[in-house]
Amino acid sequence: MLSPSVPPRAGNLDTLLRFAAVGVVTTLLDIAVFTGLTAAGAPPAPANLVSYSCGIVVSYTLNRSWTFEVGHSPMQALKFGASTLTGLLISTVLVAALATLMPAPFAKVLSVPVVFCWNYFTARLWVFRA
Repeated sequence: MLSPSVPPRAGNLDTLLRFAAVGVVTTLLDIAVFTGLTAAGAPPAPANLVSYSCGIVVSYTLNRSWTFEVGHSPMQALKFGASTLTGLLISTVLVAALATLMPAPFAKVLSVPVVFCWNYFTARLWVFRA
């Protein structure tokens, strides 16, 4: 039995799969916006800031209501914001560094697994914990 402070889905493979599905949706949005911005001439780091930010609200809403099945609270939203902004920082640093070695869209794709791990563990263990 799970402790009362752990959401019902925490620890289940189902939770990870739902989180991954939400991640696919938000990552595709992120990459599409990033690619469009860089194709239009935007530098990789600012383009990443804009594109990553586009998925934040969608990610919070879907993960809160579908992945972890918890209600909304202002503190939870603040934690999600802090967690996601840290993920954004990690993503931006990786993209900017890797873009000096390869085309920016490839750098963006390589940053995704690292940021996915960060986002999943902070969401599961900190943000969406009751």
